[in-house]
Amino acid sequence: MKAIEFETTIRDGLIRVPSSYRNMKNTQAKVIVMVDENHETENYDKKLLLKMFGKANKSGLFNEIVDSVSWQKQQRNDWE
Repeated sequence: MKAIEFETTIRDGLIRVPSSYRNMKNTQAKVIVMVDENHETENYDKKLLLKMFGKANKSGLFNEIVDSVSWQKQQRNDWE
């Protein structure tokens, strides 16, 4: 087995192979992914999250909250 090495960013679960290796079309490969443990990854869709916050803001859902810290504490107390 021949080994090649390159660095890339995994986007939406996809690994792009550099163009210098694209001549290996339809080739079986064993892939090992090594991720920097110090690099934080997002586990959410930022655009969707911002869209949902925008909808919540427009709906007036949180308009009655004057002190957000007190409100959060009350919400947590309701769980117990």
